[in-house]
Amino acid sequence: MSRTRWAGAAMAAALTLIGCGGAGAPGDGGPGGGGGEASLSTKVTVTSSEERVPHGLAKGRYRISYSAPDCESVHLLITPAAGGEPIYDNPDPTIPINFVNDVEEGQYFIEQADPDCSEWEVSVVKV
Repeated sequence: MSRTRWAGAAMAAALTLIGCGGAGAPGDGGPGGGGGEASLSTKVTVTSSEERVPHGLAKGRYRISYSAPDCESVHLLITPAAGGEPIYDNPDPTIPINFVNDVEEGQYFIEQADPDCSEWEVSVVKV
């Protein structure tokens, strides 16, 4: 294959990847790859260094786990992005793995809300 054809093929592959959402594709825990439709995930990880954005969760039961090694306490929340009461509110989990039953399909904020805990990671995985 000539250099010109190879370069053209590489460019087409790159544009296809970008057009499909690349690393932010639905289902990988990212906010989604665009297209105007909300993507639903079965696995989301959120860290203290990220902006607060809603994540689409598919309907089901989820395992929620956290890591906050330098924190004396944590406050885990999963709140509907549309507002309302949290579907999971645990101000002092005694173990780092818990379960959330009957999550309805939708957009949710997943966060650690203790102001004294500045570095943390929270993961939710459908089980």
